[in-house]
Amino acid sequence: MTQEYPALDRIDRRLIALLLANARATAFMLADAIGRSASAVGRRQRALEEAGVITGYEARVDLARLGYRTIVHIKMTLESQRKDVLEAFEAAIATSPSVVRCDLMSGNDDYLVTVRARDLTHFAAIHREELSRLPGVTRMESGFVLREVVSPRLPLALLD
Repeated sequence: MTQEYPALDRIDRRLIALLLANARATAFMLADAIGRSASAVGRRQRALEEAGVITGYEARVDLARLGYRTIVHIKMTLESQRKDVLEAFEAAIATSPSVVRCDLMSGNDDYLVTVRARDLTHFAAIHREELSRLPGVTRMESGFVLREVVSPRLPLALLD
């Protein structure tokens, strides 16, 4: 179970927001934006990393510019909730190259899977070659994204 970090103060929240906007920002750039010394900002950043609040740094890639314009959310239902069935499905989905996200859900569906594809023809191939071969799946229901309204981002409440 993940342990929760003590309450973030205004400076921690600002530091996180700045790093989300530009993970390549130097300590001097961050310090200038926050109004603290580079060493103080560096200490806070290290503390957030060591506590597991900041888990890494990555480049954001525009998948649509790379040709992956189609986003599909697939609700999947498995044959049972037995541990071995869930583990087999999760091990297999983790190796599926087109899957960008997979969440175990409450409710009628067991998993919500997100796939990026070039187009409908490409998704049909992904469905046939990747998704339909996943162990334990008894039902899939696909929904195609017409337009992204809110892209992945920091919850705005964190900045309050």
